[in-house]
Amino acid sequence: MQKIDLTQEDLDLVAAACDAVKRPVRQIFDENLPALVGAALRLDDGQVMSSVNMTVDVGSISMCAEPFAIAEANRQTERHIKTIVAVYRELDYEPKVIPPCGRCREVITDFLPGGFVILREPESEDLFKVRAVDLLPLKYGDYWKDSNLV
Repeated sequence: MQKIDLTQEDLDLVAAACDAVKRPVRQIFDENLPALVGAALRLDDGQVMSSVNMTVDVGSISMCAEPFAIAEANRQTERHIKTIVAVYRELDYEPKVIPPCGRCREVITDFLPGGFVILREPESEDLFKVRAVDLLPLKYGDYWKDSNLV
């Protein structure tokens, strides 16, 4: 997996995700708390969209932030998503870039096949980006063409 240096646009995208996760949102447990995870993406025209995760009473149906951002971006059918990032924020701490979970990697590789994901070295503040498809080699969908197993 090739690590690519970030541009100023990429750093601005990280800042947008951090901003999203710092704002209060409606939560089922405490309406004054911010979300735990924020995501931001950039479209091919430079437009930035952000989102937050949704925690629900039954934890297994809680939703990550990345699919919400991707769903909003997909409403602009003439645009393509170029880059996405997610951050996690513990209360009283600054947000940190986190990798997408496995479920989000599936969604990201479906909708950003030519795009990038911003990541952070573990136990470090060093950021870089990678091609989205490198996060999920031998993807399930790669084995199907025209509804046939290949």
